[in-house]
Amino acid sequence: MRFKALLRKRYIISAVLLLLIAGGVFASQGGHNGKSEEVTEKVQRRDLTQTVLATGKVVSAVDLKLGFKSSGFVRGVNVTVGSQVGPGQILAQLDQGSELAALKSAQGALAQAKANYQKVLEGARTEEVAIVEAELRTAQISLKNAEIDLEDTITEQKVLVENAYRKLLNTDTEPIAITHFDTSATLTVTGTYAGQEEGEYRVKLQGTGHSSFYLQVQGLENDQKIITRGVPLAIGTKGLYATFSLTGNFSQIDEWVIRLPNKTSSSYVANYNAYLAALETQRTSKSAAENKVASAKAAVDQKNADLNLKKATARPSEIEAARAAILSAEAQVQSATTALENTVIRSPVSGTITSVDIHAGEQGAALGAAIALQDVGNLYLESNISEADISKLRIGQNVKIDFDALHEKIYNGTVQFIDPASTIVSGVVNYKIKVLIEKNLDIKPGMTANMVIMVEHRPNALSIPNRAVFARDGRRYASVITDPIKRTSEDREITVGMVSDGGLAEILSGLEEGGEILTNADTK
Repeated sequence: MRFKALLRKRYIISAVLLLLIAGGVFASQGGHNGKSEEVTEKVQRRDLTQTVLATGKVVSAVDLKLGFKSSGFVRGVNVTVGSQVGPGQILAQLDQGSELAALKSAQGALAQAKANYQKVLEGARTEEVAIVEAELRTAQISLKNAEIDLEDTITEQKVLVENAYRKLLNTDTEPIAITHFDTSATLTVTGTYAGQEEGEYRVKLQGTGHSSFYLQVQGLENDQKIITRGVPLAIGTKGLYATFSLTGNFSQIDEWVIRLPNKTSSSYVANYNAYLAALETQRTSKSAAENKVASAKAAVDQKNADLNLKKATARPSEIEAARAAILSAEAQVQSATTALENTVIRSPVSGTITSVDIHAGEQGAALGAAIALQDVGNLYLESNISEADISKLRIGQNVKIDFDALHEKIYNGTVQFIDPASTIVSGVVNYKIKVLIEKNLDIKPGMTANMVIMVEHRPNALSIPNRAVFARDGRRYASVITDPIKRTSEDREITVGMVSDGGLAEILSGLEEGGEILTNADTK
């Protein structure tokens, strides 16, 4: 069933009403020559239905984009599109050589810490003290090197960030004309902006009274000087120069703006992203260097504790230090385990693989979407409903659904969720709803659905055409035939319930079944 077919019921009702109207017109014309035509209809009981039509899209309750938390070469991909997976299942993994080695090293350090703890309890020999002293000296050298590396990293990354920011500010420093009398007279901006602030220079011309002009600068700096055409003039003190062409005519209305940075330039986005990347690299590089210093300090502290344990009999504080060394080593094992886990993609829940965008042997990017996981057995529809119809919808209302791809078959659903917040779609206010649909293997995520939402159904309701209802002084009336022979009528106040899809108004009071009303009554 297609979406237009879902409207067929409305069309049939409208056609019937038109035929009834035509019959009333014909009857009226036959009995009244030269008078206004009366169109009448009986007050009848009918089944009234009010619906809301909508289109929607099939969405999975589980729709995850999974990726690696670190980068590296893809070692293997264990699933294909359509694979069924369970919680915790490994879907893909990167090369794990360095991570496995780090884990082994951390596990070895933990074993050593435990052995040292046992030695503290048992006491140490002279040669053991000498070994620990040598290890302490090595750890101190490593710490010193790590501190030097940290200082070098901070200095280097600061320069790189400053350079990227300088390049961003100097993105296409060409002047933009606000008012310019003669386009053959040009202003050229050269030099490199050395300031730190974002902003703009406004360059204006002011006559000197002697066939020349002052250059007036406002904005980031304020400056004024007499221009010499063809000669670069400093714009303020931060490195930019303005050169007025020898050709063309300048005037006092000429005004330009120099924006720093020039966000309309085609290279602005690239320079801005490069600046953000430099900031991120600065952060990660500094963090890595600080981690190395912290690790080196921990190693020095550990060796100092070991040495103290070797030189003295076991005391409660020394025993606690040895225990702390074990905790530190355990933390290193946990850190290495986490790093190893970052090289795999695991399924967090059960579902079906719907997309695989990586292949063994290629470079895997960190935090990129590599595998899509959906629960194709738990689907629902999403649709945007206009503000004119949203007040008619309620949770639990029945929905008839057909899909463009599933050839005339009708499915059942219920309104499950109505978003209280609006969404603007193409300038129109809409509200998102979710419709729970019956499980069916033929229904796939992404399919387009046509929906008829059953708002209200009034069986055997007293009704008249809505066009026969008119308002006066805030009340509603219908014109009722009081004498079928003389064709006299009177206006009666009525109470109207719902208005159905076919343009029929439910009458709650004021009319009786079988009564005759005018559908073209004069409402003045």
